[in-house]
Amino acid sequence: MMNRHKSVAVAAALLVLSGGVSYAASPAGKFCGEVISYGDYQDIQTNLSVDRDGRITGTYKIDGLAGRTDGNVIEKDQTSPTDRTLIWTDKDGTGLVSLHFSSDYQSFKAAWGGSTNGRFDPPIHSWSGSRCPERPVH
Repeated sequence: MMNRHKSVAVAAALLVLSGGVSYAASPAGKFCGEVISYGDYQDIQTNLSVDRDGRITGTYKIDGLAGRTDGNVIEKDQTSPTDRTLIWTDKDGTGLVSLHFSSDYQSFKAAWGGSTNGRFDPPIHSWSGSRCPERPVH
């Protein structure tokens, strides 16, 4: 019985120290990948957070031939824990992105689309990401 209490206390302490966020099975984090933008594959870094209600929000940076594009994403719908629909917004407009995470949340495959006259177009352009490698601290 005492070992069980110690285990619960250790788990609670770890939860408090981590800010209440479980990173082991969460879409929160930094993803490096590619997106089709301006008709070609561009490098993209997608940074995702999960709020207390489980909704995803985040930012992205595209470095491509047209320069750098910074944007934001916010969750619109959650079909399942690994299937999410977000709204993206940047200097080029707004639209939907449908994300499908791997079961361990180490990567995602997605499709994005724009909007026309205030209506979202179907997501048909590729967007992908895998956990960015951790850089050692010097």
